[in-house]
Amino acid sequence: MLRAIIVDDEPLSVKRLNRILTESGAVDVCRTFLSPLEAYDFAKENPLDIVFLDISMPEIDGMSLSARLRTHDQDIQIVFVTGYDEYAVQAFDLNALDYLMKPVTAERIARTLDRVRSRPSVPGVMISDPLFAVRLFDGMRLFRQDEERILLKLRSPKTEELLAFLIYKGKVSREEIIDTLWSGLEPEKAHKNLNSTLYYIRKAISEARLENPIKTYRKEIWVEEKHMVCDLYRFKRLVKQVRQDQGGAKELEWIKQAEELYAGPLLSGKGYEWADAYGRQLEREFIHLLELAGRIHLESGERSSALHYFEAILKLDPLREDISLEAVRLYIAIGRMNEAIRYYYDLERLLQRELGTQPDPRIAETIRIAIR
Repeated sequence: MLRAIIVDDEPLSVKRLNRILTESGAVDVCRTFLSPLEAYDFAKENPLDIVFLDISMPEIDGMSLSARLRTHDQDIQIVFVTGYDEYAVQAFDLNALDYLMKPVTAERIARTLDRVRSRPSVPGVMISDPLFAVRLFDGMRLFRQDEERILLKLRSPKTEELLAFLIYKGKVSREEIIDTLWSGLEPEKAHKNLNSTLYYIRKAISEARLENPIKTYRKEIWVEEKHMVCDLYRFKRLVKQVRQDQGGAKELEWIKQAEELYAGPLLSGKGYEWADAYGRQLEREFIHLLELAGRIHLESGERSSALHYFEAILKLDPLREDISLEAVRLYIAIGRMNEAIRYYYDLERLLQRELGTQPDPRIAETIRIAIR
């Protein structure tokens, strides 16, 4: 049986909802409250599965109380009870399980309880452990991380862009989102577009039976990483680990993991202007990791492994002549002279076409000495 409380400053509404929930046989109404602050104090000391909140109350409103409850216990399910339909989108925007229009009915409560039972966070429901998985390198792909790996489809390109922007920012104000994604619209229309677009993202994630990682409170929106798997977040953590433990035992292992994650430029093909500079920064960080791994292998005498990383750098930045010199030296050292010569001529044509210059003379000299 679900443990619940009801919070509403209207005694008749409390009485009606309490009766319907009790008669359902599925809910144990532990207490009812006319004061939201008293309800919050009770919730801090007593485990609850679900809270039925009126939106418009004195002291603090239902939306503010829901945020406090979630801070205390992120698994508490919130159902808003309201006489105002205008709050419907806002309820979902705050990641509520459902909203009920007053006067509530037994039939409508039954549908709400069905939704509660289907949520993985409710005790007694088996968790299959799927997570919302997002891939942002080399495009954008969304899917459930489980055996089926079901792809998620969003409603429109704008819903994709908003989701990508939220993941990129981590935490961001509504005003910054509007300035970036809806700068040409009137403020009122822009806010409506943001709310509706956010709703469709939540809806797609909910329909896939996944925990929603997008949270909102007042003027801010943020992404909780614990509810999702994202290649960008994992890549950033690996970069940080390498920086903090350079020279450590796991350095090469972390770089290898980062290499597996970096499948291509961030959000490749999407054309998001706000992502361009950040994408270039990530590419520079990736190249730094590749060079670090290459030089570690070179110092250890592992020439083939070092060459692998230097070749990877040149695919991203073919004008790096210092890396070109290292690659040519390694081609020669492991007996691949023809590849060294062919690479030199390719580099010569590239530099002439792009910069009107010739390769570093040391590269040609290295080849001449080897041929002798």
